[in-house]
Amino acid sequence: MTVRLLLIDDDQEFRRGLRAELAAEWPDAIVAERRGAEATDDVARFDVVLLGHPLDGERGFERLQALRERYGCPPIILFARQSDEFFAVDALKAGAANFFPKARVSPARLTAAIRAELAAGETSRPGQRFALATRHRLIAKLYTGDLSSVYLAEPVDGGERVAYKVVRHVPDAGGGNLFDRFLQEYEALARIRHPNVVRIHALGVADDHAYIAMEYLDAGSLAQRLAVPLEAHVALGYVRQIAAALEAIHGEGVLHRDLKPANVMFRADGTLALIDFGLAKELRVHAAITGAGQIFGTPSYMSPEQGHAAATDARSDIYSLGCMLYEMLTGARPFVASSPMVVIYQHANAPRPRLPAQHAGLQPLLDRMLAVDPARRYQSARQLLADL
Repeated sequence: MTVRLLLIDDDQEFRRGLRAELAAEWPDAIVAERRGAEATDDVARFDVVLLGHPLDGERGFERLQALRERYGCPPIILFARQSDEFFAVDALKAGAANFFPKARVSPARLTAAIRAELAAGETSRPGQRFALATRHRLIAKLYTGDLSSVYLAEPVDGGERVAYKVVRHVPDAGGGNLFDRFLQEYEALARIRHPNVVRIHALGVADDHAYIAMEYLDAGSLAQRLAVPLEAHVALGYVRQIAAALEAIHGEGVLHRDLKPANVMFRADGTLALIDFGLAKELRVHAAITGAGQIFGTPSYMSPEQGHAAATDARSDIYSLGCMLYEMLTGARPFVASSPMVVIYQHANAPRPRLPAQHAGLQPLLDRMLAVDPARRYQSARQLLADL
């Protein structure tokens, strides 16, 4: 990995000396030099900033604080003429990752500090570089996990905001399967153009990371709207849109396999779209990718066959949608227990949940969606839509 460092200071001699020390440790490093008055709009493309103090006659930590306020700003190591411990504490409070007196810069301590910041920033840098490569600016981090992160980004020249998902390939940590699924799932989804499926704008791979740029849905999730039961016409309207989305993805050979209220998001105009196909599968490569005996999904919405690691198809997504319909109408999940395994057992063995009296007319629809035997369910999303 090439180390990218930004050195900002008004003292040319100090910059020259510091650069020589950096070159001794990282001969291939990219080190950019700036005077204090020069622009630093591209700060997010660097791994660490080495910032002199003061700049342009500043009295406080104005430049340090201004840089830290920019999203994507890397760690800042501050170098100052002043060297007392009270000043150092103030610098750290203002946002510096570390502090060195200019008159006593130990090469060993400096390289150790930079290495520590490089290690700490390992998971965030790929997102910044993908965004810069595609001319986007990262605005905020929406989610982060062991193997993936999601960012909010906007085009540098203006336009629609997007959600950036970055996945890291870590074979020895179990990430290999995730990485392969990521690529195959989203290649299939990128072909789909349907109003109720999140739009995929771009998909790319570089080294051991992959990214997608997708539509950013900013009006909340269905889960956030289920604090109270929904009126029947509202619930059925949502079910129609979700079923239409399932018809579209199933037509491309993709199963969602983690259909739940949190994975249904809304646009400002009130339409909804399915998101987070992290567990979606292309039917034609299902066996090669997942193998046998693995369970994917969320127990509260999981079909009996999925919960028991049996073969799944489009009818499993329809079962999950039935669980969501019950929750939309009642405000409760169809099966609740003290452990996930008991919930999985109930999906396959408990009596089918009953709707309250005011929704009794929808019981036959629900019973067919939640049939334990897939052969007794709706056989396709198109068939469900016709019945609706």
